Amino acid sequence: MSLKEYLPIFWRRPMINRIKELISDKKVLILGFGREGQSTLNLLRRVGGYKSVGIADGRTDITVDGVSLHLGEGYQGVLDDYDVVFKSPGIVLEKTPSEYRCTVTSQVEQFLGRYSAQTVGVTGTKGKSTTSTLIHTVLSHSGRNTVFAGNIGIPVFDTIDSIADDTIIVLELSCHQLEYCRYSPHISVLLNLYEDHLDHYGTYEKYVAAKMNIFLNQQENDIVYCRDDELSLFDGCKSRVVVPDGKNMPFSSLREVEGVRLVGEKNYLNCCFVHSVVGNFGITDEEFISALKEFSPLPHRLERFATINGADYYDDSISTTVESAINAMESVENADTIIIGGMDRGIDYTGLVEYLLTSRMENIILIYASGKRISEMSEELKKTKNIVLLDDIYAAAEWALANMKSGRACLLSPAAASYGYFRNFEERGDEFKKAITGK
Repeated sequence: MSLKEYLPIFWRRPMINRIKELISDKKVLILGFGREGQSTLNLLRRVGGYKSVGIADGRTDITVDGVSLHLGEGYQGVLDDYDVVFKSPGIVLEKTPSEYRCTVTSQVEQFLGRYSAQTVGVTGTKGKSTTSTLIHTVLSHSGRNTVFAGNIGIPVFDTIDSIADDTIIVLELSCHQLEYCRYSPHISVLLNLYEDHLDHYGTYEKYVAAKMNIFLNQQENDIVYCRDDELSLFDGCKSRVVVPDGKNMPFSSLREVEGVRLVGEKNYLNCCFVHSVVGNFGITDEEFISALKEFSPLPHRLERFATINGADYYDDSISTTVESAINAMESVENADTIIIGGMDRGIDYTGLVEYLLTSRMENIILIYASGKRISEMSEELKKTKNIVLLDDIYAAAEWALANMKSGRACLLSPAAASYGYFRNFEERGDEFKKAITGK
């Protein structure tokens, strides 16, 4: 075996050994068999040494050879029949982990248990995909050895063959991945916290508690970045807390940098976080700006996708909160029309209605359950704005195409989840684009 072939095996052995020790002669259950669950099974089979493997999932259409299947209603009733349970993100446990006899863990927890010292972890209600992707882009563009995984759609176990001692690991981390995690990254980023996922957590406080695991297990030599708004959460925090204030940024607005495709004050703040984080790895301002110019905004995040008869159309389907919709309106200066609405998860829309009353929005298109609720919240809004109550996103697109004026912009920024109407926010955004462009 050549040195080139041998080194990757050497580098990944600590993670393999960690998993082998965890599952040796144990009955192992994979709870949830989506993308991450399938990744977990691949690694378990590669490591070996377990007594048996099972899969538990609410779906009934799963077929896998060589494992026990627990599918459909009551699938969580088997957890204590196993020794170790790998929980997939988004699965809501019927009890807390401490109430089970088995060990409940996850990919992210085991991964950070080995690689936390090499990891930059990014979370937040909004902006985590853009920020984590931009951190990885800047590091990669500047020649650093880096891998990117997590909530972006790449299970962390799928990266272990690419990790060396000098690899900088960038993880986008959701509340579901952090919920019961007992390890924190060396460098953590908490971008913001707004009301979200209340259908899962029940209360905002429980949602915040899950997010806080991004830094709760840090030590004195670790760093966490946050906004002033969240500083009160860090009382008693062991690690160094840094608030990126933009003072060291090489520019004070994204408009100052020719060729940059990101827009808006919120993305400028995201860039402040990125600039602070990559400074830990010796990235110069020149390297930062060069990478920023190469960066393409992610789909469905304030994405201008069409100009038709002089009117611009933006897909901000990622928007599921009041704050993200307000940010969209503030970021697109020529916007006079916004499409709002989706699944009603009980979010307080008072702040959104108050903003709309004094905003430059002339046309407010309200759709689906949450849109209907917003339409019933304020008689004053109906008097001062053109409120258009429609059934769905297709009717909203049809209205926009017929009524938008040249030089103005229409935003899809729903301030609501897509569930119940679409599989996810990506499908919602794609359907809106098709309805506008006809392709």
